[in-house]
Amino acid sequence: MFNFEISKLLKNWRFIFFATLIILVPEIDLLIQLKSQIEAGFDTAKFILNPAEVSFLASNSIGHYGQMVLIWLLPLILLNLYTDHQVSEVKNGYLNATLIRNSRKKFYQTKLALSAIIPAFLVLLSLVINFLIALLIWHGGKDFSGMEDELQQLKIIKPFQLLVLQMEHPYSTVVIYIFIFTLSVAIFGMVTQAIVFMFPNYYIAYPFAFLLWIIQVMSPYSSTYFMQPFIEYGLRSIIPAAIVYLSSSLIVIGIGYFRQVRADVL
Repeated sequence: MFNFEISKLLKNWRFIFFATLIILVPEIDLLIQLKSQIEAGFDTAKFILNPAEVSFLASNSIGHYGQMVLIWLLPLILLNLYTDHQVSEVKNGYLNATLIRNSRKKFYQTKLALSAIIPAFLVLLSLVINFLIALLIWHGGKDFSGMEDELQQLKIIKPFQLLVLQMEHPYSTVVIYIFIFTLSVAIFGMVTQAIVFMFPNYYIAYPFAFLLWIIQVMSPYSSTYFMQPFIEYGLRSIIPAAIVYLSSSLIVIGIGYFRQVRADVL
């Protein structure tokens, strides 16, 4: 079933479009920053941005258009990429036919697995390409938008110690945050799939997923605290935000999966 689902996706125009979008948005974001850097010049390392500061997750491009597309609209991208396909499967009777041929648990487990693996792979690939290009073009850059000049003062302020550590090890920080963001996307991919399990209806699944995501992004325990490097928030903000994100996501995934399996059994 796993291979069959993948083969179907490769023939689906929506999947191809949104997969391409995930790959291209961080690279277009680099072009925006490259234009600004060309205007500032590549003559002095002090005025060339550090490659880590240029990376997509650092969110330093003018207008933040790339982040607005890929991060703020993430649930809509995930649903179009794969997880809302079950809505049409329910409508055309494909779901019932598939459940007759396959174990119900295996079917829903495969759906959940693919809802995590597919976007995680695409996001990881896109962010790695983004960072490698940044390393190539901005090699030797030292500018952290002026924060590097305040590094010694920041060291004595406890809430900024994590930021100082990240600035002292920028490349390692970006790599770690790439994996954190990839994992976060994988988890929310499963959340959107669980929502579709519960509500196989476009008019319910899309608003529900988008509302749940925006609440987590804009809440006092914003998920952006643990997804974005080089920000002023320390572990006292990051850890509670991660706990809220994980717990709420696992609750939705658990309810969606077990409710569906139990409903089918009954």
